[in-house]
Amino acid sequence: MEALNWTARRIAQTPSLVSIGCGMLLIVWQLTNGYVPQWAQWLVVVLLLFGIGIPHGAIDHLIDEETARRTNRGYSIGAFVVKYLLTMGLYGLLWYFFPTASLLIFLLISAWHFGETDIEHVPLTLPWTVVRFGWGYWVLSFLLLTHPTDVTPILARLTQGSPAPMQVWAWCVAHTALWLGGGLAAIAGLFGLAQQTRRCLVDGRRLVRLGCLLLLTWPLPLLVAFALYFGGWHALSSFQTIYHYLKNRPQNPLSARQVWFRSLPFTAIALLGLLLTGSWWYLYAQTWDPLPLLFLFLSLITLPHLNVMHGMNSRTQPHDPTIISR
Repeated sequence: MEALNWTARRIAQTPSLVSIGCGMLLIVWQLTNGYVPQWAQWLVVVLLLFGIGIPHGAIDHLIDEETARRTNRGYSIGAFVVKYLLTMGLYGLLWYFFPTASLLIFLLISAWHFGETDIEHVPLTLPWTVVRFGWGYWVLSFLLLTHPTDVTPILARLTQGSPAPMQVWAWCVAHTALWLGGGLAAIAGLFGLAQQTRRCLVDGRRLVRLGCLLLLTWPLPLLVAFALYFGGWHALSSFQTIYHYLKNRPQNPLSARQVWFRSLPFTAIALLGLLLTGSWWYLYAQTWDPLPLLFLFLSLITLPHLNVMHGMNSRTQPHDPTIISR
């Protein structure tokens, strides 16, 4: 049994170690060449985004179906797709009319989603919820504040030049050390408080690997940095959780390979949507930076995905008072 547990831990570590290795190679390339060519950056993004990033959200229908089974409610793929697209459409309208508020919503839901994935298998108590949200917001802040030159024009595009968010961003950039250092200290304090209320044994080696990956994103361009974390860590961690959620279904249990292949139809739809958006940009808006469009696209699919993942995560938390994170 111990040998099986050791093997399972090694398999769980492998994806993050591959991502760390990829980040190290990119940094060596950058140090040797002076920069990472644009084509190489987009290659990394495409491989990580469409290899695992988008697919981990393209199996939301399977997750929702399993959650419906576990909660004894009806399920319809048609109703699921309509609800999913309606959520995206309404959020898209919100972006059009209220870009600043939409950006704030995107930051908040992304922070929670990242924290819920990174700090996994902890109790559903208020202190641990605050820790997860705080950690997710710190990770998001780290990725943005370590790339201010790249982020500033993107924010200006997303908020349509609204002065208030740009002023807040400028203050955060000017106080990066305070924001990140103070935030990390606050999270450590909250972690200690959460441990006092309900103790958990957290996998320190997993957090070390995450820390190493985040440090590797610092010197790399924003595009690659985001892809490494989002695809090379967050999506891979989520995919492992999804696989364990689906593999023991009483009817039609799925292997990891089957889960990934079942994501392909919706991945193809997402790719088509992105290609249509890219074509529109190429024909009518080449003066625009395409990166904001990519982040806008990701924000639209994040909101309904968050709801599905939260429904799954709230049903995969152990109830034992001593909880071990993978």
